[in-house]
Amino acid sequence: MHNLKASLLVGLAVLTLGLTGCQSNGHQSTASFKESSSRQSSSYSAKEPDAAVTASSSAKKEEAQTYRPKAAQTKSRQYVKSGNLRRSGQYTFDKVGTQLTLAKVSHPKTTIKSGQLTYKVTTVRLIKNTAKTAAAKRMAAQALNLAQIKSPYYTLQVKFTIYNQGKRDLATDGIQAIRLSRQHQLNAANQLSDASAGKTIPAKGKLATFATGLASEKTQPTMKTVKIKFAGAFADKKQVVKPTSWLKLTL
Repeated sequence: MHNLKASLLVGLAVLTLGLTGCQSNGHQSTASFKESSSRQSSSYSAKEPDAAVTASSSAKKEEAQTYRPKAAQTKSRQYVKSGNLRRSGQYTFDKVGTQLTLAKVSHPKTTIKSGQLTYKVTTVRLIKNTAKTAAAKRMAAQALNLAQIKSPYYTLQVKFTIYNQGKRDLATDGIQAIRLSRQHQLNAANQLSDASAGKTIPAKGKLATFATGLASEKTQPTMKTVKIKFAGAFADKKQVVKPTSWLKLTL
């Protein structure tokens, strides 16, 4: 249940948005997600925070990762070449032709505990993704299991750290769900990329990680809060930590 199969590597340029403790290898593109065989997810694999997605290994066509913004697109003070977006309005470009703009950011530093695990949410970001090329649209739509995607589209990114106070290593199932509203909920099978799922938190150790999900298309979402619920954790293929209750986060 915990052997996750990463099929879509993150793209969107180097949009690390300042999220640390995450890996940065892989191709780049426009939405950031992960396919999990254990959850029968067709989502995405995000190897680096705040990035877009590339086509999966089973994709019919591999899109070129060669986009370079024009000089006029980089003259603004808000342009960040490194992708390390920290303030609302800053933007960068990925290698397939998506402009990522930081729309909102908050640092709740909120914690919730279940068994020997404590989850600390440190950063929540809303990203506006604008496809500048047809390839960017195709890749994002494919990764999100959509026939097509409307640009701009918005992604929600959550950075969190899992602390293991116990005496044995635990494998986490990551995030069970993120509730954007009563009618809109993200999970592994529904447009949520969870870089933590399937990872091991060492005894007396921690795991700094993140997740990204599709928040809306065309129009910027208006929610001021979201709720997150973390899944259980396992040792020797047995669940030893139960899922958490819902944790409210402010944007």
